[in-house]
Amino acid sequence: MSDERISAAEQAYYARLAAEVEACDTLPEGSVVTTGVGDAPGREFLSQFMTPDELDAAVARGRGRPRLAPGSGQSPRRQVRLPEDVDAQLMARAVAEQRPVSAVLRDAVTAYLRAS
Repeated sequence: MSDERISAAEQAYYARLAAEVEACDTLPEGSVVTTGVGDAPGREFLSQFMTPDELDAAVARGRGRPRLAPGSGQSPRRQVRLPEDVDAQLMARAVAEQRPVSAVLRDAVTAYLRAS
């Protein structure tokens, strides 16, 4: 089960972008943190990772990651701890399928619940 509203290439792009932004643990020299309104503060930060055309396209799509289901609001988020061997198998499968780990987990949970 995959998200048919965005392509695999777009999913990979968003995953790469999220990893880059999340890895940025320091602000650029001279940065000042203030409360912002609207898209300007986010655009300024993301401009170091995206071209102006990519920024415009992201704003046109809306804020945040794409929803997993129709409607408004956020998709619920769950966290799980796994034994090391299960995690290794999960990571290997995601790499082999060239998919995000979260997509492999969603499909596994969906298949499990449909089977019960």
